[in-house]
Amino acid sequence: MTKISFFNGLKEIGGTFVAIETESTKCMFDFGFAVAGRMDAKIRKRKDDFAVDYIRLGMLTPADGIYDKYTAEKTGLVPYGELGKECFFVISHMHIDHMGGLGCLHPDIPVYMSTDSLRLYRQLAKNGDVEHREHPNCIGVDYGAEFTVGDITVKCVPVDHDVVGACGFLITTPDGNVCYTGDYRFHGFHPSYSEEFGKTCHGADVVITEGVTASFEDIDMLSLEKPAEPDRTEEGLQEELHAAAQEDNGLIVVNPYNRNVERVHRMINTFKNSGRTLVLDPVQADYVAAFYPEDEIAVYEQTYNEACSDSSVVTENKPRICREGIPAGWKTVSREELLKNPSKYALQLDYADMYELTDLKDVISRYIHMDGAPLGAYDPSFAKMKEFLEVCGIAYDYKGLGGHAKPYYLRTMLDTIAPKTLIPLHSFRPEQVNTAKAGTRILPEYGDVYELKDGVVTKL
Repeated sequence: MTKISFFNGLKEIGGTFVAIETESTKCMFDFGFAVAGRMDAKIRKRKDDFAVDYIRLGMLTPADGIYDKYTAEKTGLVPYGELGKECFFVISHMHIDHMGGLGCLHPDIPVYMSTDSLRLYRQLAKNGDVEHREHPNCIGVDYGAEFTVGDITVKCVPVDHDVVGACGFLITTPDGNVCYTGDYRFHGFHPSYSEEFGKTCHGADVVITEGVTASFEDIDMLSLEKPAEPDRTEEGLQEELHAAAQEDNGLIVVNPYNRNVERVHRMINTFKNSGRTLVLDPVQADYVAAFYPEDEIAVYEQTYNEACSDSSVVTENKPRICREGIPAGWKTVSREELLKNPSKYALQLDYADMYELTDLKDVISRYIHMDGAPLGAYDPSFAKMKEFLEVCGIAYDYKGLGGHAKPYYLRTMLDTIAPKTLIPLHSFRPEQVNTAKAGTRILPEYGDVYELKDGVVTKL
């Protein structure tokens, strides 16, 4: 018998945790933080009880067979290695709400992800950008490849999303198969990935899908027609940046999401073709170089020095190049150079370094916010950022794209898959996600367990 159990991330955006379990094997996905609003950077984290506290607060799932003995005993769970089953995780992509909890797992539990996601994860860890600690037992899987643990086989299938390495999974058990979409879109650099994903999963017994964009307004997904105006795309965004670089005489400041490595790689070339050099902070530079070593990397001297001299951050959590030095072939650009020749540059600046703008404001033509932190109005820092720019007299320009398919395209994906059973989650309003091509739809509650037998899902 195969059981599918549902926990976090059902009626919220983030913290998805689903377990697919046979008599001998337990496959789980993803492992980010739920109800992340309960996190507070002002509260000191207890090193030994990090996972314990997050489990007790509902931010991590209280699941058997995944935590160390200390954590399990304090939370009334069965520790890893004592469940009598092979336990493993698959992680769809490197966004915090899908992988932020990896450092809380027992260090020996296998965690599978795409090869590109693994490369990014290792870079995140080298730059102190993971929670608690780095998980050591991560295994990279090539796109299109399959692996088997016990009696469960998993195929890694790429999707288009706003982070390198994103994928979904086709999970096959003796009793049927389950398609998990992860997060996806059709307006990025690789829409064909999402199109092919739908075809690969066509006819799946179960599809478990995200529904982020169905969260924010009333929609009847079954009656939606294709939008008359096409979505803005990543390719179109590069054209917008090229136009801005040509129009402006001053320094352009950009704030992209730093894990969207391909976007920043393209930006380097877009600005170069516009007669400008894109200058990066040390962490962003390291992420780009890990995937595009041929890129001409320029690092902002000021943010490099600030990051490396920050006494509030332990050495191992500082940018990698603070410990190893700036690689040969990279160049540094000073504040003085930006002030002297602003039209020759664009500056990528993280929100943490916003005060640097007070020294540059007289030569800045615009600040372009493009999916970097703070992510949106729900974050109190977003209003602070806009007020800061207003006080400095810096023009604000929003050019975000987002990483999720719009409702019509969500349905397009589900129409293509045409599953026997549709299970939407990762949405504030999963009940709005639907397709006429599904045999049935289930809206699980926390703790619900279903049986999958001969491809049919029944609640236990």
